[in-house]
Formats: sequence, C-alpha cells, structure tokens
Amino acid sequence: MTLLKGSFRTLASYSAGVFLFSFFLIAPLSMENNRSTWISVYSLVFFIFTVIFIYQQLRKIGEFESVHSEKKTTPFKGLIYGFLGFSPFLVLELIYFLVFPILEGTSASILHAIFRCGFGPMYFIIRFLGYTWYAHVLASVIIPIVAFLGYAAGFMGKELKHKKLFSGKKDLEDFLND
Repeated sequence: MTLLKGSFRTLASYSAGVFLFSFFLIAPLSMENNRSTWISVYSLVFFIFTVIFIYQQLRKIGEFESVHSEKKTTPFKGLIYGFLGFSPFLVLELIYFLVFPILEGTSASILHAIFRCGFGPMYFIIRFLGYTWYAHVLASVIIPIVAFLGYAAGFMGKELKHKKLFSGKKDLEDFLND
C-alpha cells in the first residue's frame, strides 16, 4: 500500500506542475516575439518548482518510512516511487512516439498538444538538446531521479542546508532585532 501512496505523491506533484504549466501557458504564447524562448524560460521556472515540490514530498516519505517501516527498505525505493508515479507520462510518451507518425490532421495536433503539455515542465531540456531522442530520454528519467534523491535524503536523514555563499560561518545576526 505504501508503494502506491508514494507513487501517487510523485504523480500528484508532477501533475500539479503540468496543470499549472498548461493553465498559465497563455502568457508566453501571447508574446509575439521570441515565443519559443519565452516558453522555454517559462518551462524552466515550472521545472524548478516541480522538482523542489517532488523532492520535498519524497524526502518526507523517506523520513517517515525510515522510522516507521516494519519491512527492511532501502533508499532505492524512491526510484520505484518515481518510475511508478511518472509512468502515466511515460506511457503518454510511448503512445506519442508510436502513434504520432501515422496520425494526420486534427488528431495529430491534439496528441501533439497533449504530449507537449505533459512534458511542459521539461520542454526547455528537450528544446535545448534539439528535440533528439536522448533529450526525450533525459526528460523521462529526471523526475524518477529527483524522487530517488528526495527519498534517499529523507531515508538517510540528510537535508539540503542553506549556507552563506562566501563563508562557512552562520550569520547569527537578526536583522529585525538590531
């Protein structure tokens, strides 16, 4: 049951990013000049938010399961969560590459739009790498890898810490109480 729950969190987190990307896509599409550049920047911004959200969700699951799991588990369970949660988008990608070449007209346009929205937060990667097969493979494995890293961090009790850029010392000064 926890396998489905963790996978669903990955699916829900990425789907939220896709929904928001698709919902607010009208702004970059309405820009006449450099439309493709604006969509790429827009995609990068949504990619960052989506990755942070997935990482945090899976880190919490990893923390919980490392303490409360009765079965012996490993940090690689996050990779399973990632692939299972992202599998609907992997199926969409498979359908797109198998069916799109034989479709014509409106149905091809609709499938293309669904595919582009589904991989919208990773569009900047696909565009940057030139719409090649390895760009699509990279875009397909990023979410499961982020899920793995988040789960492993939570499982091992690690957390990304904010540090000062040029110094190893913590800043103990409180701006408001000065």
